[in-house]
Amino acid sequence: MKELRKKLDYLLKTANGDETIIETIFNENSIFPFTVEQNLMAYLLSIDRISYNDYLALGNEFSRRNQQENQYLALFDMAPRTFGQTWGEQHILKLFPEFLKATKENLNTQYPSFDGEFDLWLDGIRVEVKACRANSTSTKGNLASRAYSHEEAKAANFKYHYQQLKPSCCDVFIWIGVCKDELIYWVLTSKELLHTGKLGTQHRNENTGTKEVKVFEGQVFMTEAELQPFLVQEKDILSKVKEKGQKR
Repeated sequence: MKELRKKLDYLLKTANGDETIIETIFNENSIFPFTVEQNLMAYLLSIDRISYNDYLALGNEFSRRNQQENQYLALFDMAPRTFGQTWGEQHILKLFPEFLKATKENLNTQYPSFDGEFDLWLDGIRVEVKACRANSTSTKGNLASRAYSHEEAKAANFKYHYQQLKPSCCDVFIWIGVCKDELIYWVLTSKELLHTGKLGTQHRNENTGTKEVKVFEGQVFMTEAELQPFLVQEKDILSKVKEKGQKR
């Protein structure tokens, strides 16, 4: 919308238009689909500042840009349990079918002791996938209305929250940062996670909530700057998991 407004402002400034009419358009109550922008384009058409083809081009450009800027917005409407427990691993499996979904049946011979403690399996590497949605915590409204773009998340120094982390139960983590316009990926080993010093307690129950137990379960809050050492491009996730998994 900002880009469309900039172009409309330029067209209005370079047009021989009626300032009173233009001011009225900006001040009158707009009712969808007759928005301020739509009314301004109609006025520009009426005074021959733009052609019908120009009008279509502005609309198509806005539509493409809006789709790009909100391509992952639907993930913010997803129920927390569905998002947290299934979306992330399904997304990685779709990108890289080389991963095997970890189930007792699939790992019957390779890892017979499997009991649901990690998500994916890759040539002997136990992989856990976690995802976090970036959104404003200082405004009200549903999650989708508070969704951050990647640039907004960085500007706000947003802290990505990954929980139910059990470093003793997997070798490599794939963390996904979800913004409404972009997905960001980090790959780190369990050892690297512990070395960050960011893993805090998460008291879900007496068996996993304290550091003295065999299987400790914790959580982290980390900014993108803190996660920078583990950043990977989407196309490199598989190779990075193999590389780090083999060095564990």
